[in-house]
Amino acid sequence: MPRVLCEKCQRPQSVCLCSYFVQLRAPCRLLILQHPSEQKQALATVPILQRCVEPCEVWVGEDFSQNPRLTDLLKNPQSLRVVFPSSGATDWYCDQPDTSVSNHVSTVILIDGTWNKAKKIWHMNPWLHSLPAVHLKNFPATEYRIRQSSVEGSLSTLEAAMHSLNWLTGSARFDDLAKPFEAMIDMQIQKMGKEIFDAHYCKEDD
Repeated sequence: MPRVLCEKCQRPQSVCLCSYFVQLRAPCRLLILQHPSEQKQALATVPILQRCVEPCEVWVGEDFSQNPRLTDLLKNPQSLRVVFPSSGATDWYCDQPDTSVSNHVSTVILIDGTWNKAKKIWHMNPWLHSLPAVHLKNFPATEYRIRQSSVEGSLSTLEAAMHSLNWLTGSARFDDLAKPFEAMIDMQIQKMGKEIFDAHYCKEDD
C-alpha cells in the first residue's frame, strides 16, 4: 500500500515538516547547483530551503555550461559568491561578519551533493573558478547526524546557506532554518530507533 504524502511538503504524513517551516527573505538570491543523485535523497535539505527561503533557485545537473540562464548570471560576476573551499577562496569567519559585503552580493551559489559529487560539479564547470569563492570558517559542526561525511568541517547545504546568510546580514535571524532541519533529523532517528542510530552514526569520544 503506497504511503500517504503530505500535499505541501511531499513527505509521508507521519514525518510531515509543514508545522516547522518558516518564511524568510534572503538579502540575495540563493542558487543551488544540485547533483541529480540528491533528488533521490529522502533526507535532502534543499527542499527545506526551497520552502523556507526566498529567493531560492535550483539547477539540477553536473555540467551547467549550457544552461540558458548562465549568460544572465555571469553578467556581473563580482556580485556572485561561490561557497566552496577552493585554494583562492576568501574566508568568512563565524565571529567576523561583514554586512558591508551584502550590499555587493546578488547571488550566493551553493553546490549540493556529497563531497565527491560537489568536487565533480566544481571541476566540470570552469566558469565557477573565475568567480569569487568563499570558505566558511569556525562555524559550528554540522548537525546532519544521519548523513556522515569523511571531510572535516563539512556542512549540509542548508547549514551552509544558513551560515552564509547570517554572515552577510550580521545577524542570527536565519537560524530559524534549523527548526525544520533538526525536526527532520529527529524524526528519522526516532524512526530508525536509538540502538540503530547509536550503532551506525554515533562516534565514540577519543
